[in-house]
Amino acid sequence: MVSRKEVAQLSAGREMDTLVAEQVMGWQKETDEAELKRLDKYFSYREGRIWWRKPEGGWYYEPSAFSSDLTAAWQVVERMNSRGLTLFLFQSLEGIHVAFDESRAVDPDYIIKKSVARAICEAALLVASTSG
Repeated sequence: MVSRKEVAQLSAGREMDTLVAEQVMGWQKETDEAELKRLDKYFSYREGRIWWRKPEGGWYYEPSAFSSDLTAAWQVVERMNSRGLTLFLFQSLEGIHVAFDESRAVDPDYIIKKSVARAICEAALLVASTSG
């Protein structure tokens, strides 16, 4: 479980993207030795490479840039929608307000950031850490 404070202290980038891949998107590190050898056979080997298996199939050698690329962040929104959660988003002078909650929520728990992609990731991580 990741607390609100811990999520806020993460920098946008690889660390946050890895948490989003695991906790929100359901990606898992590939551990099957035969599969790893097959993947490394078809793609040039790089020391320390970790292969990620997506639940719907397919592999990636690094998490998408969920916290900095809006296109990748929108995949997070789609994942949260598939879990029955609605995106709440608006802009104010403070920044971009983002929350995920049930569609009938009256006062969702907003994350406020300057970056939409980062706000989406933080809001999704908070929900993922509280829903188990």
